[in-house]
Amino acid sequence: MALLVEKAISSASSPQGPRDALRRVFESISSGIIFKGSPGLLDLCEKDPFDTLATMTDQQREDITSSAQFAFRLLAFRQIYKVIDMDPLSQMSQHFNIHNNRKRKRDGDGVDGFEAEGKKKEERL
Repeated sequence: MALLVEKAISSASSPQGPRDALRRVFESISSGIIFKGSPGLLDLCEKDPFDTLATMTDQQREDITSSAQFAFRLLAFRQIYKVIDMDPLSQMSQHFNIHNNRKRKRDGDGVDGFEAEGKKKEERL
């Protein structure tokens, strides 16, 4: 598991946060990296090239890849709470709702802030 996570995250071009790193791990497993005939997962600590997943059956490889594809789909549709087995954030607390529909009140009568500011300056002159 550690080799797989390290390989997925280290191949990124820039540092990633936890959400993007998790998504990248599921994306790499979903792409079929653990299937026979793929580059495999080599242990860099060994002298000779050794595939660490050699003991897995074809069915196990297919099951893991299928599960990763499902988890990757859930992440793509913002349902990470199902992947990590927790309550959705909207049910946990309404205070952390980032999709707040309230709009900022404007200064002036129907004009945006810059126009209202310009009118105030003209009135002072």
